[in-house]
Amino acid sequence: MGGLTVVRSLCLAGVPLDIVYVGDNANVPYGNRPLTEIVALTERMLDVLDRRGVEAVAIACNTISATVDMLESRSKIPLVDIIRPAARAMAGLSELHVGLFATEFTVQSGLHAKLVRELNPSVEVHGVASARLAALIDSVPWDEAAIREEIASMIAKMRRVGPVRTVLLGCTHYPIVQNVFEELAPDMRFIDPAGLQANEVLRAVGVATAPAKSPQLASEESAISLEVITSGDPAAYRQMLDKLGIPPAQRFTQL
Repeated sequence: MGGLTVVRSLCLAGVPLDIVYVGDNANVPYGNRPLTEIVALTERMLDVLDRRGVEAVAIACNTISATVDMLESRSKIPLVDIIRPAARAMAGLSELHVGLFATEFTVQSGLHAKLVRELNPSVEVHGVASARLAALIDSVPWDEAAIREEIASMIAKMRRVGPVRTVLLGCTHYPIVQNVFEELAPDMRFIDPAGLQANEVLRAVGVATAPAKSPQLASEESAISLEVITSGDPAAYRQMLDKLGIPPAQRFTQL
């Protein structure tokens, strides 16, 4: 359900959009799977979106975004990954050491570090992976103690790797609990890449943004429609949409 953070950012744009959200909850977290499985599962979702006739696809998952070069050659739809805009933001920081919290696959891919190095060779990316946090966030109701324990462990590991002041939340699930990161590490700044990707998506479909006060207000003013296609429990999505302040989906479909 991490991709809903990008849906929230698209709602904040204050423009009319028809959003089709595909969430393969039966097979998450992708970040613990081998590459061949990640690509095969993603191609299944892209086929669904192609049949829906969408104009562009926001790959609102860092793990899948790490495979975008393979996917682009097979997709009929323009793909907008979340790693490239995040890497540009990291490279533009006036810091020599930048942190990355993400899944094991995303950290091991080294794509954030590679792209940042190409843009700004003086910036070093320090990655800390979690095999548990995305799944904990997906589990409704939450085990809040387990979530705090995992985040505390990630922060402790980051403090050991270097003098890091800014950390990219390199899994779209993590901004859902950004307040916990900020509470446990008030001296660190955490970057949510969802807004960066949302801007890229809007440019891809030729839409200009307008400022809005909240996802709820923005969607009401701009007539945003949302369909959720999921292999998981629609009730869990309804709870997460409400938690993120996103208006209810008009339609739920089984993946």
